[in-house]
Amino acid sequence: MKPTFYLAIGPLLAAALAWLARRRGWLGGGGALAALLLGTLYWWTGGLWGSSALVAFFLLGSLAARANPRSRDRGGRGAAQVLANGLPPLLGGLLCGPVFLIAALAAATADTLASEIGGRAGSAWRPGRGRVAAGTNAAVSLPGSLALLVGAALLSLWAPPAGLPPLAVFAAGVFGAVFDTLTGPLEERWGWWNNDVNNAVAVTVAGLLACALAL
Repeated sequence: MKPTFYLAIGPLLAAALAWLARRRGWLGGGGALAALLLGTLYWWTGGLWGSSALVAFFLLGSLAARANPRSRDRGGRGAAQVLANGLPPLLGGLLCGPVFLIAALAAATADTLASEIGGRAGSAWRPGRGRVAAGTNAAVSLPGSLALLVGAALLSLWAPPAGLPPLAVFAAGVFGAVFDTLTGPLEERWGWWNNDVNNAVAVTVAGLLACALAL
């Protein structure tokens, strides 16, 4: 049984970070409330290890969005987007173990960096369409692809301290981000399949793959 003061640290830290992110415009009002909820739950279930991984994903994504003048997140992430990327890793981690959590966050980080950095590329390519403008949904660019690899690699650094295989986390993170790109065109075909649904499915796939690879 963890002491009361330890349990109280989570909400306090989450509230402070959510407030700061709201003040800087990284989160909207609903996004800040969702971040407070997730930050608290990550602390209670994953401690410093899980919470720091979540913060790393959020900071990397927010900084990349701020550096991209075409980013759709420059106005601040909403609650749906925060939950789509942060809730599946938490739930999967509780059900399948920490390798699911960190691989899902690796996929979320890889996809976010690929989108934001790729959105600043001079040109991009989309399967079935050929050359398209950078920032086009489901488009691929060299800077974005390199950013994808870097994002997955950075989050895989959280694997060794928890006794998890970093290569499995990295591979699953890359796969999840690529999966997100390949399923991106569904947003244009199915009205209910929006970017948040696509993100949630992709990070879940990454977590499941990591569990299988870690067996």
